[in-house]
Amino acid sequence: MSAIGIGEQTRACAPGAWRVFLRAAAIISFVLLQLALIDRYYHYPWAVTAPDPLWSGANTALKWMCYAAIFGAAAFALLVLARAQETARMWLAAAQRRRWGRWLAGECALLAVLVAMLPIFRTPHEHAPWAAFAIWLGVGAAMLACAALALAPFSFWRTFLARNTSAYVVALLTGGLTFAALPLSQNSWDALSSATLHASYFILSLFDDAAFVDPAARHLGAGDFVVRIDAACSGYEGIALVLAMFSLYIFAFRKDLRFPHVFLLLPLAVAAIWISNALRIAALIGVGAYISPEIALDGFHAQAGWVMFLAVTLSLMAATHQIAWFRAERAPARPVNDPALVLAGALLAPFVALMGARIAGGMFGPEAYWIGAAAILAPAGVIWACWGRIKPLLGGLTLEPILIGLMVGALWIATEPAIEGDALGAWLAGSPPGEAAAWVALRLFGFVLIVPLAEELVFRGYLHRALVKRRFEHAAPAAFGWAAFLVTSLLFGAMHGRWLAGALAGAAFAVTLYRTRSLTGPIAAHVAANGLIGAYAVATETWALL
Repeated sequence: MSAIGIGEQTRACAPGAWRVFLRAAAIISFVLLQLALIDRYYHYPWAVTAPDPLWSGANTALKWMCYAAIFGAAAFALLVLARAQETARMWLAAAQRRRWGRWLAGECALLAVLVAMLPIFRTPHEHAPWAAFAIWLGVGAAMLACAALALAPFSFWRTFLARNTSAYVVALLTGGLTFAALPLSQNSWDALSSATLHASYFILSLFDDAAFVDPAARHLGAGDFVVRIDAACSGYEGIALVLAMFSLYIFAFRKDLRFPHVFLLLPLAVAAIWISNALRIAALIGVGAYISPEIALDGFHAQAGWVMFLAVTLSLMAATHQIAWFRAERAPARPVNDPALVLAGALLAPFVALMGARIAGGMFGPEAYWIGAAAILAPAGVIWACWGRIKPLLGGLTLEPILIGLMVGALWIATEPAIEGDALGAWLAGSPPGEAAAWVALRLFGFVLIVPLAEELVFRGYLHRALVKRRFEHAAPAAFGWAAFLVTSLLFGAMHGRWLAGALAGAAFAVTLYRTRSLTGPIAAHVAANGLIGAYAVATETWALL
């Protein structure tokens, strides 16, 4: 049997095949948005700060378990895409004959019950409402079951789960590890954070006589500016990620690298990322003490961490192939006008301009909203200038990447953590309507179009191919490699701050690259995802999503 894609096989099916896919995407997106709505309005302070420790613990556990379940479901969906042809045929045959309306109506009715019960958990009680809580959870489970049955009959789900047992187990492990890792990241790594505190103080003291440190309180500062160096600042996230990245890198390029010499890369990468984190913290103190505390905390701090992480990781990988001691054989030098270098510049320049725009906008503080929004014009201009080199990498547009992108956007919205305060919302509310509308339009232009283009050009256009072959121009645009798939997905998650959700989004965009065989797939999926997120942010005034 010849291999065909979902688009080809659905064209061979009934005329309503795409309508069934659209309906499924709409149902999944609708459910994710419902979960986001419930999460936003359920977690009132009393629910998690009640005097009953069992009640507050149950609510906190429910929150993290829901996030873990969503991440696990997304991981499960990505794992079974390897059997997408068989799964799609089986699901389409069942879904086309499905009477789905009554199940979706039942799901909406159960949602109404869940929302109607929310006031029970909003008002403090003398005793925790365990009975109502049990009923509420049961109604929620029934709501999700109705949504699943709207997508396909029970017989399909039974067969589907039986055929994908290994993927189901991996998804459960993913969710469980997420549940275990979240509290671990908040309550551990004391020794590492202490070492980071003293290293940052040592660096700062070399240039600033006013630097001081309080090891007991874990305070570091200069002048009147003081910050606390806790576990989140220790650098453990960067260390874990670079170890994973370089382990995959060494495995993928094992034929080009020299053993056992190359294993020295692991401690070098750990040391480099930890030292860069200490340098970042020392620079943060300097900016806060002598330039602006707002710029330090809301501009520099928000951007410098992952910029330095990407710089350390990519530069060390690139240097490895240029150092004879690490390589199995010496690579020939490239001339400056090498077409491959010109193409690499066209793929990397928009992202460099985007990073520069973000840092430049952040340097003016969080309230310089117009400067931050207008900075997007810099990468837009670079994309326009490089378009002649970029256009040959694009192909035809199909509906499948857009559907995947919409589901990624819905997942991103559903897992958005609650953020206290909304200075941007207050600024928009106090601005003249015309000015506010113009700012939102400019912000959406950058968020929906320019950011996806710049990020996909570097992640799926350059880095993915560079991890498949040393000379990236010799790799097919959609060539698959496990190192390329995993490294680009994990780096994408690291750059976006929400590691697991971001990594799953990056993996989904990579899948569209493989299925469409051109950069049009991931760009279209990314644009669709950001478009849905942008529309939701404007409709609900959840400006933190932008």
